[in-house]
Amino acid sequence: MNKPARQLSISTRVVFDLSVILNYDIQISVEDWHSETPLKWCSKTDESILAEGRFLKAPGLPLFTLEDETGKRISDGIPLPVLEITRLMPAMAFELAQACASSQAASELAESSPLLFILLVDYARNYSITREVFEEFLRLKRTTMLGHFGLLQNKSVVKLISRIELTPLLPWELKDVTDTLRQTEFIELLRHHPNVHLNHLRFLRRQKHPLWPGMLHLVDRNSTAIDITWLIRMIRDILEMAEDNALRLRQVHSRDALQELHDRLVGQFNRVQIAQTFVQSQRTDEYPEAPIRAIDGIEPLTSWSELLDEGVSMNHCVGSYDLRVAERKVFIYRMVHPERLTISLEYRNNRWVLGEVCKSRNANPSTAALDYIRRWVEGLES
Repeated sequence: MNKPARQLSISTRVVFDLSVILNYDIQISVEDWHSETPLKWCSKTDESILAEGRFLKAPGLPLFTLEDETGKRISDGIPLPVLEITRLMPAMAFELAQACASSQAASELAESSPLLFILLVDYARNYSITREVFEEFLRLKRTTMLGHFGLLQNKSVVKLISRIELTPLLPWELKDVTDTLRQTEFIELLRHHPNVHLNHLRFLRRQKHPLWPGMLHLVDRNSTAIDITWLIRMIRDILEMAEDNALRLRQVHSRDALQELHDRLVGQFNRVQIAQTFVQSQRTDEYPEAPIRAIDGIEPLTSWSELLDEGVSMNHCVGSYDLRVAERKVFIYRMVHPERLTISLEYRNNRWVLGEVCKSRNANPSTAALDYIRRWVEGLES
């Protein structure tokens, strides 16, 4: 656990002695929330000023989490609604709080449209905008603000952005969000969805094509990155089995419907493949050798018929991977215990890496099994 920074003074300024953390003489002085210039800071040694923070410039240390010897934090005096905004993008927490403190107009924008506020603060930070210019931006029409971010200057887009429910954003996701909101076809889908969440933008960012009216119902506020990856994989497999006929997805409005369509196509695909098993068994090309040795519980498929059988028994379309296996781009293993799984390795950049791991019907594996498989691929298991 980090040692607490020692608070040297009390009042409208809090001074943290960071010497015990950084191992050299340095203090950070920060104006508290109730001062005339909230969260203004400077760093100093002895009485010499080393650096002073301008508007929307963070000190580069997690001051919101630093505690003094009594357990106090700078964030203790910040109103809860402001803290809730800062939690939406922890990497910009200091700047977001400082922006909220700049004026009533800033606080109102943060409350009514958190994403638009975050976009504005990020823009102002990147262009080193002063507090005075920031206030001028706050007086602009919201459609005009969008133009500065490269977005459509449209009232419907303003309304959409205000409706997007957020969960904490990672630093690189803000660019992904703006890139997604620049796509008119995405905007049309999002505008007509009743409860728009950041996860819907994350989904669209990865699933650019095909698009269909009910696809946003596949994702909700509880969807994880693993869930979205599963959806992408299912859609890809469906399109592969349907020979890229995107019309097969038009009636899909739920995860259950997606699973049902997938299973139906797998059944059709595997019935055709079973009928061709004899032909497959007569292939003159040899089945490739396993690129990584087997271990207890994980074994390679060793023939074309085993590849087809794996798809049938696991109710997925791995049997369609035969061309990629023949070209040494993919190799398939099966885990028989502690879970029954299908494992694909992919040849990338002159090495074999883990591709996909799935249970029957393309369900996700357990975290423990996935970790075990990764260690095996990386050569950490004996």
